[in-house]
Amino acid sequence: MLPSAMPRLFALLLVSLPCAVLAGGPGAFITSVRVEAMAEPESSQALFTVEPDTSYPLLKKGGPGRKWCKLRGATAEGWVLCDGAEETAVAAAPGAGVLAEADKTPELGVLSTAAPEASGCAATCAQARLFPEPPSVSEVDREVLALCPSRPDGSVSAEAIHQFFSKHYEDKALQQALAAAGRTVAGPEARQANLTWLTGLWTGTGPRNAFTYVFCGDDWTRGLIGGLHFLPRYAQLEAEGKVCFTGPARGDAALQGDNYLIQFRGVAPWSCGEKKLGGFSRSQGALSIAAIGAQAFANCCARDGAKTEGGVYAVPGLDGATWKIRCGTRNGTYGISSLYPTSESPTCAQPQASR
Repeated sequence: MLPSAMPRLFALLLVSLPCAVLAGGPGAFITSVRVEAMAEPESSQALFTVEPDTSYPLLKKGGPGRKWCKLRGATAEGWVLCDGAEETAVAAAPGAGVLAEADKTPELGVLSTAAPEASGCAATCAQARLFPEPPSVSEVDREVLALCPSRPDGSVSAEAIHQFFSKHYEDKALQQALAAAGRTVAGPEARQANLTWLTGLWTGTGPRNAFTYVFCGDDWTRGLIGGLHFLPRYAQLEAEGKVCFTGPARGDAALQGDNYLIQFRGVAPWSCGEKKLGGFSRSQGALSIAAIGAQAFANCCARDGAKTEGGVYAVPGLDGATWKIRCGTRNGTYGISSLYPTSESPTCAQPQASR
């Protein structure tokens, strides 16, 4: 039987999603959404991530109002909210006929093991680097660089994005952004909901996502390079000889105020793409950019399923700095499509009534 078919099969056999069952011995827990397993009920210490459509041994129910389930993960045991989970016997194992039918499920396509190699363009740079000496990079920004794909056709996974936000959930900028977006921040239930919301802003069901676009760059194998609005990533790729600085995008200076506005191109075999108008902030790190994105999304995007919308957001506390956000379904589901610093005048600075 195909491994990918098993979670879907058990999800159908159990009563509901999210679902947990508890009999005399351990039961099974399956959820339809990704959640964090905590050290104790209502704790803020996450021990491991509970993946959707995956069966976990259910050890017991407990906590306030018996709304929590204790699960066994691969490396630890932790608690998740499971209000409504039934305490009945585990469903019987599927019969041979059901298993045979499930075996007919086609396998999902996988990424080729051979990374694409660009050709037909320059393999060296003719102009001096934008950063002759690599700029200093914070530990958090190094974490984001480590998430960026090692091949030009890759994307940062939703799981990795969720884990990044989970690790830094208590960051002051993120907490302020969540509050400014009108979201409840106190309590474990709010934590789970906010991590799901933050992850959903940056990634969806599609093969591309805004996290990769903004922090790593994408569309390297196409004519026009997408995104790359994160200074440490540009500097990393430049130092590795994968991109070449080709000059300021406007005027004679690459640095305009706090923002770089430049042109650059890819280098074979990484990419033959071009960026005719690219920009990133000199002062904002990964977490502050993520926080700006959350606030800009809440203030500039109606979240009514429109294909394309957004605006120029005035960031509170940054001396009038503005960032442009576009929202839509580029990720496969509605969320952030792009986010970058700009010198344009703000068009949205107050919470949307529809939020």
